[in-house]
Amino acid sequence: MSVDGRKPLVSGWAYSALQPKIMESACAAVSVPLADVPREHGDIELTAPAHAFLAYWLYIRGDKIVPDTDDVSPPDMRTLAPYVRYLHWQGDALVHRLWGSALTEGTGVDLTGEDMLAYVAPERRDARRTLFQAAGDHPCGCVLIVRSDSTPESGVAFEMTFLPVAVSPTHPPRLIGTLQWVEAREVFDPQPYKPEEGHLLAVEKTAFIDVGAGVPDLALLKGQ
Repeated sequence: MSVDGRKPLVSGWAYSALQPKIMESACAAVSVPLADVPREHGDIELTAPAHAFLAYWLYIRGDKIVPDTDDVSPPDMRTLAPYVRYLHWQGDALVHRLWGSALTEGTGVDLTGEDMLAYVAPERRDARRTLFQAAGDHPCGCVLIVRSDSTPESGVAFEMTFLPVAVSPTHPPRLIGTLQWVEAREVFDPQPYKPEEGHLLAVEKTAFIDVGAGVPDLALLKGQ
C-alpha cells in the first residue's frame, strides 16, 4: 500500500478483493450447500462471505460438533481466505494468528500477533472476553456488527464472525471467522488506520450462531 498524501492507494489483486462483486462471490472449495445454512441469526443477516464461511466450517467439522485445527486448510478456503481471521488465546489475550490479506489492504494494517481485545474499551473488555470464551466453551458461533468509537459519524460498520476450532482437551478452543464491511460501495476506499489514535470498536449488534448445540445465555450478549 502506498499513500499519495490524500488517501491509501491499493493496487493489484488485493484491490480487486475489496470490490463488491468479488466479495459477494467469495467461496470455499468445499462446503455444505448454502441453501442448507441459515443466514439470519438474531437480528443480523450474514454477509455473503460470512455465510459462505459458515458453510465451509460446517463442512470441515464433519460429524463432530467442532472441527479440529487439522481440519482447517487455507487452500480449501479459496477466495474466502483474504477475509479470514484466525485467533488463539494467550492467557486473557485473544491474539490474531492469521489476518487476511484483503483485511490488511482494507484497513492499512496487519493485525497478525495483535490482541483483538486491545481494541475494546476497557470497561467492556471483560464482558467481551466472556462472550468469546462462551463461543468456544458452549460451543456456538458469534457474529458482531461493530464500528469505530473514534469516528461514529464517518466510520464504516463491519461484520465480524467467530466460530470455534478445537485444539486439545487442555487448551481453550481457537476462534476463526471472517471480517466484512457491511455496506460495500461500488468503489471501495480503504479505511485509514492510525494506531496512535487508539481505535476502539463499538458493538452495534450481536447474535449467537447455533451450530447444533444451542446457544449460551442470551444475557451474555448484553453490555457488549
